Amino acid sequence: MTTMNNGITVKIFSQLSWSTLLLSTLLILGYSAGSLAEPRQIKSLDFTKSAGGALQLQLEMDGPVIEPRVFHTENPARIALDFSGVKSALTQKKFPINQGAADSVYVAESGGRVRVIVNLLSSVPYETRVEGNLFFLTLNQAAEVSAPVMPQTSFLPAVTGTDRKSIVAELMPEQDIKGVDFRRGDRGEGRILVSLNKPNTMVNTKEIGGKVVLSFVNTTLPSNLSRRLDVSEFATPVKYIDTVYSPQETTMTVELQNPLYEYSLFQSEGLLTVEFRPLTQAEKDVKDSQKDRFVGDRLSLNFQDIDIRSVITLLAEFTGQNVVAGDDVVGMVTLKLDDVPWDEALAFIMMTKGLEKYQSGNVTLIAPVGKIKDYKEKQRETERVVEQLEPLQTEYIKINYARAENLSNLLYGRNAGSLGVCGVTSASTTMGQQGGGQGQAGNQMQGGLSAQGGQGGQGNQGRAGAQDDKFSLMSPRGTVVVDGRTNTLIVRETAARIIEIKKLIRELDVPVKQVMIESRIVIADNTFARDLGVRFGVAKQGSIGGSDYGVGGRNTQSDISGAQQISEMLVDLSATNPYGALGMTLARGADYVLNLELSALQDEGRGEILSNPRVMTSDRCEAKISLGQEVPFQASSANQGANISFKEALLELAVMPQITPNGSILMALTITKDEPNFARAIGTEGQPPIIKRGIETNVNVMDGETVVLGGVFEGTQRNNVNKIPFFADLPGIGFLFKKTVTQDDKSELLIFVTPKIVQTNTANN
Repeated sequence: MTTMNNGITVKIFSQLSWSTLLLSTLLILGYSAGSLAEPRQIKSLDFTKSAGGALQLQLEMDGPVIEPRVFHTENPARIALDFSGVKSALTQKKFPINQGAADSVYVAESGGRVRVIVNLLSSVPYETRVEGNLFFLTLNQAAEVSAPVMPQTSFLPAVTGTDRKSIVAELMPEQDIKGVDFRRGDRGEGRILVSLNKPNTMVNTKEIGGKVVLSFVNTTLPSNLSRRLDVSEFATPVKYIDTVYSPQETTMTVELQNPLYEYSLFQSEGLLTVEFRPLTQAEKDVKDSQKDRFVGDRLSLNFQDIDIRSVITLLAEFTGQNVVAGDDVVGMVTLKLDDVPWDEALAFIMMTKGLEKYQSGNVTLIAPVGKIKDYKEKQRETERVVEQLEPLQTEYIKINYARAENLSNLLYGRNAGSLGVCGVTSASTTMGQQGGGQGQAGNQMQGGLSAQGGQGGQGNQGRAGAQDDKFSLMSPRGTVVVDGRTNTLIVRETAARIIEIKKLIRELDVPVKQVMIESRIVIADNTFARDLGVRFGVAKQGSIGGSDYGVGGRNTQSDISGAQQISEMLVDLSATNPYGALGMTLARGADYVLNLELSALQDEGRGEILSNPRVMTSDRCEAKISLGQEVPFQASSANQGANISFKEALLELAVMPQITPNGSILMALTITKDEPNFARAIGTEGQPPIIKRGIETNVNVMDGETVVLGGVFEGTQRNNVNKIPFFADLPGIGFLFKKTVTQDDKSELLIFVTPKIVQTNTANN
């Protein structure tokens, strides 16, 4: 039993031991996993400067500090701290310091570690220590960094961002702002008063998006002044003033109420005043029209006996250009500039020291007056010598769209318009104008190829040298000849000149746009005529006392033999060529008759003649289209007898279009519509007069739009009344003694034109 009990006891004990061991292992693993899941974190970063000039950076973690790996570099001056197994709980990555030799601190997290980089202005001794959750980095002897001595010859590359600010900071002593205030002037001016510790603060001003931005170079700002001032209730042009601090620079952004303002800056005894004056619209327009040639950002400078090379360096930083200053750019200068464009400041500084500048791209060379001119002359002389020694090359350049003769003249700096850009010239016109050779001494003549491909004479006068031709691309040794059959230029020139010639041809040898011009000539007629008339009469024949008599109308008479002729019409006011008439006999007796006839005529005519000539032509080329007939006219004279001449009666459209850069079309138009009028032919030969209609004008029309060039309206209204006095005025029967003619004719001529740019596929040369 005992053994058994002991055995049981031993067995139970073994089971408990393994269970305990397993539980302990799980607890340890869980703790380790928890530890791995929550690594150390950097909670805060602070820095303080002691009275002795030492700068101390303090990192606080949420647990015991893990010793970092520390290493530093000389160029650029940096100290780097690597904390393995640590994360960053900081709200930002970059912390500006700008105290002593320290510029900024950058915290980056990557690959399970945190790297803290301290950017320095120069290398200084340092110490590190750990106290519980705190890590300290102390920079000893962190004094102000003095401005470096400028070398006698300097090349300053264009830099941006932090690098530019660092260079300016090295040239400028550190400044600070003590206070910012705002006042209103008596005339509504808004004055921003900035209190400065030192008077030589450099201020750069510029206008961006309707706001004025003031940059205080290498100037610090207390935290209580980094804020927005709302001054909109002061009734000045200023609305808000935002003052913020960034590394080595303080920026003040002024937002305005409206664009009607002007501003200026001036410094006096450590007080910078920025004044904004309200303007009327008329005053603003006058100010804008009087702007001078200096357009650079405005700045303020105040220096006593500063080296001119340092001033040029400061100004170069704001231009973003590379500056080369020669050995002879020396001297000291004293300047006090308030609110002056930087390019104007540079111009006056160079003027005081007898300097000038030469700019090529973004590189500016500054040297004494006259040296740049000498340099340019020597450079041109060298280029001419090199060009004289450079071998010539032959290039065959195929011309696609232009005429090779025209381009040949352009290469020699002559006008090509006389060679018929819009059409093919004859052989006589072409002879003597193409080819392209020239005399180097003014009398040597080169042969050229004629338009027919044969050898042609050269009509160009020799010239005394290509360098004297203002627009010529040819050197004194170069030649150009033209093969008119294949429209090819044969150029023999240096390699550099051939590149320029090809560049010119690529720009000019392009398809010319074409224009379709469509016109409509509308002639509308509306005629109306009405003619109402009446005829009536009575005839009576009888005898009284053995004598015969007769009563009738006009032409009633008797001859010698006594025979009588009696006309029945007393009133004859009938319509001319009436379309209808009504006749009746009202009464008839043994010896009299009473007749009545009513006649009427009415004409109504409506007609429209439409002519639609259209023609297509190239830009700036005249086109003409016509349709019509030649009318013969016979004339006779005693010497020559009968002579027949012909006159044209044509429908014609002549136009010269010009496509403007904005897509409209400027046209010089001549439109005529002449036709013979055989209805009014005169003479025994029936020669008709010619009715002439036309317009000649210049008009600018948008592509595809239709414009009415002009119109002529003619109208004729006529009311004629023919009547017999007294009887025509009798009521009821007065119409029997009247003839009424009414005419109302209308004629209108309208001319429309519609230009359209024909879209073609442009082939690349």
